Amino acid sequence: MPTKIKIVEDAQATGDIAEAYDYWRASSGRKQVPGVLKSLSARPDFLKQAVDFSNTIQFSDGHLSRRHKEMIGSYASYLNNCAYCLDSHAFFLKQQGASNQTVAALMEGNLDKAGLTPAERALLDYVGLITQAAYRSSLEDVQKLRDAGWREEQIAEAVYIIALFAMFNRIANAFGIPPQNYMGLGKLTS
Repeated sequence: MPTKIKIVEDAQATGDIAEAYDYWRASSGRKQVPGVLKSLSARPDFLKQAVDFSNTIQFSDGHLSRRHKEMIGSYASYLNNCAYCLDSHAFFLKQQGASNQTVAALMEGNLDKAGLTPAERALLDYVGLITQAAYRSSLEDVQKLRDAGWREEQIAEAVYIIALFAMFNRIANAFGIPPQNYMGLGKLTS
């Protein structure tokens, strides 16, 4: 399925683009470059920076566990109507040990059925607020997270991840990157 904006596929990558794709492969251990990274092929320098930033913030444990980061990514992608990222990050969430119930509920945006702990629910409520209207967030909203047991560093990292998904969700949707169908979303369009 062609994208709305041209991307460079693996087989056609040469020069700086091929080097950037190889940079991602070396850092991820995976062979096939994801479509959202191919959408950065017009700027291989930025692609490398995006890989470094994503590996630091999203694809490793930090102040938040990888599981919590994938929860954030899945729910933010649902809220941003990004089938590509929702499919991918729900898959990664499952790989991080989330139950089928949790994954299915987040893919439907149903926090009530996700089997979340009170702390996780507070975190995902905050994800919803920041994703949809960050300018409306208040000291009280952050205090709810503190009261639920989240530390300042975890709250800050959550904001970074939400912002990262705002960017990647919009890039994937603008380019028209189709889901990889890890979770059966192949019939949805981004």
